[in-house]
Amino acid sequence: MFILKLAGKILLLPVWLILFVIGLAVKMTVQTYAVVRGILGFIFTLLIIATAYCYHDWVQVAFLFSLSVILYLTLFAGVFVDTVLDMTRERIIDFIIS
Repeated sequence: MFILKLAGKILLLPVWLILFVIGLAVKMTVQTYAVVRGILGFIFTLLIIATAYCYHDWVQVAFLFSLSVILYLTLFAGVFVDTVLDMTRERIIDFIIS
C-alpha cells in the first residue's frame, strides 16, 4: 500500500509541473488582458458619455455598454480559470506532501 501511494505521488509530479506552466501562462495572459481592459474600459466609458451627451443615440450607448460588459465578463472568465488552476495545483501539492 505504501509503495502504491509513493508511486502515485511520483506520478503526480509531472502533472503538477504541467499545471504550473499552464497556470503561469494563464496568469500572464490575465494580467496583460487586465491592463488592456483597463485602457479599453476607460475609452468605452468616454465614448458612452460623449455619445449620450452629444448625439443622444441610445442604441450606440447600449452597444458600447454591452462591449464594456463583454470586457468584464472575459476578464472574469480568465480570473476564474486562473483560480481553478491555482486551487488544483495546491490540492495536488498537498497530496504529494502528505
